[in-house]
Amino acid sequence: MKKILTIMAIFSTLLFASTRGDVKVIEASENIRLFGQRIAKDYLFYYKNPKKMALKNKLYQDIKILEKSIIEIATITNNKNSKNILDFLAYNKDEIKTLLNKKVDREKSILMLDYGETFLEGANSIFDEHKYEFSNEEKMLMLFKNLEYLIERISKYYVASALNLDKKNNLKSMKESISNVEIILIDINAYSYPSNLSTEVEKVNRVWKRYKHFLSELGELSVPNLMLSSEGILESAIKKIALYHKQNQ
Repeated sequence: MKKILTIMAIFSTLLFASTRGDVKVIEASENIRLFGQRIAKDYLFYYKNPKKMALKNKLYQDIKILEKSIIEIATITNNKNSKNILDFLAYNKDEIKTLLNKKVDREKSILMLDYGETFLEGANSIFDEHKYEFSNEEKMLMLFKNLEYLIERISKYYVASALNLDKKNNLKSMKESISNVEIILIDINAYSYPSNLSTEVEKVNRVWKRYKHFLSELGELSVPNLMLSSEGILESAIKKIALYHKQNQ
């Protein structure tokens, strides 16, 4: 009997350690997915405004976060497939650094869009290798992580379409991402939040409606300040509600 209890205790400890590692890998993979989209979007803004060095500096900051997430996963995972993907993502990250040292142009902007999709596919593959049975609060947290990522993705496609970079396909992808946001909001609105967070949820719905309106006004791009302002408000509210779910796991 004691031997069985000892084995069960060891198994429980190993399972906890494994799950804790998986949680960290999933969080880091979410960062890769998010910043892969953000870097592509910011590069497109930089292409439109090559004299604004603040945009280039922001790109370097985002790449550092991306790099940190890749290293974090590499130190945790023993999954061979994940390690191979990380090697490829690290190579792409270095290629982006090289691009930033060259003159920005249309061809490199299109290439940056491809890099964004590479980071997305790689992050999703790593996520699938480490996913486990989520609790209800973890599922809600994932909804907000997906929402944050989709906002970046939508903005990326908006800018790409406005710059007439494969406009037809980018508009299609933007509309698909908008539809995914609408589906996520249905689940979020069905959750019973405390009053202080209900206000934040209402803000997300209200600002999303305004943000979506700006997206329909696609035309000559001049860094639409109202749209970017709405994006910032959305992300701030999303982070507040996501923190609630993280603390209640």
